[in-house]
Amino acid sequence: MGALALSAVVLFGAFTPASAISPTSISPASISPAAVTPPSDSVPADETAPPDAGAFAVRPYSADSVGGRDYFIYTLKTGTVYGDKVTVSNDSDQEATYAVYATDAVNTNDGSFSLLREEDKPKDVGSWVELGATQYTLKPHTEVTIPFSVTVPNDAISGDHVGAIVAQKIADASNPNGIGLNVRVRVGARLYVRIEGATNPSLAVDSFTMSYDAPANPFGTGTAHVNYTLTNTGNVRLTPMATLKLAGIFGLGEKNFPDRQIPELLPGNSIQIAEVMLGVKPYLRLTADLDITAPDEAVAVHSTITQWAIPWLGVAVVALIIVALIVRSIVKRRRRRATA
Repeated sequence: MGALALSAVVLFGAFTPASAISPTSISPASISPAAVTPPSDSVPADETAPPDAGAFAVRPYSADSVGGRDYFIYTLKTGTVYGDKVTVSNDSDQEATYAVYATDAVNTNDGSFSLLREEDKPKDVGSWVELGATQYTLKPHTEVTIPFSVTVPNDAISGDHVGAIVAQKIADASNPNGIGLNVRVRVGARLYVRIEGATNPSLAVDSFTMSYDAPANPFGTGTAHVNYTLTNTGNVRLTPMATLKLAGIFGLGEKNFPDRQIPELLPGNSIQIAEVMLGVKPYLRLTADLDITAPDEAVAVHSTITQWAIPWLGVAVVALIIVALIVRSIVKRRRRRATA
């Protein structure tokens, strides 16, 4: 399973496989793909690994089973046609049929690497892939190597384009309406293509908000909630670091949140972050300072937000006490004057 790039169980979706055809031969192009920065090890597990994910596997073809590739990683020019091969293996004890297709990758709200549902037509790198066949039936403990080509459009935007070549298990190969049971199990190998040209690494912080649960006791502590959305506004994938600190008026009671390693963020995708800090004293006004950096790409973004942190209940009680004391003082003075 070390060569698996992703695995997923997705509920409530139907898939209509294309009719099975014999694999066609695709000759590799005369160019070799240049090296691209490998995927970050900090990327979280892809969606939810199904219990039987080990029953079949998808991996880049390698003549040598030792030290093979984990991903398809290319640097190509526009207009290029590049050929490669993918291996699908049935590691179970039963014969199984698989639909094989390419699609685009996306980030979920929590930053996980995910894929378009198979009924969603890919518009990016997934649409550039032509496979030798779309459906295979494999006997137990056998595998098939499938040739494919990647044709880069002449108008492809420079930068990173990410997807995957996926095998999806079909529960009933004779059923033309899909895999059945509204449950789909698929695994795949990631496909990273960088198109030569200008790169524009860029990040933006959106929806930066903060709230504070003020304590009743003005000398107590409360809880601060900080939320923000981080968007990759450039054309290369980034794995930035987020540094967040919180301080009261005049910098009193400064606290630092643990540094957060953001998972690999694909171009045009976003991740929603929610941070909670306990034990924050109500120093009248809180300031949250957020710094996002991606040193490898020389990207740095700073954002600041402020929030009132006044223990209103405690202030109200103190105000009532002060008012009561003032009233009592006035009453006493009037009594003394009346007595005099």
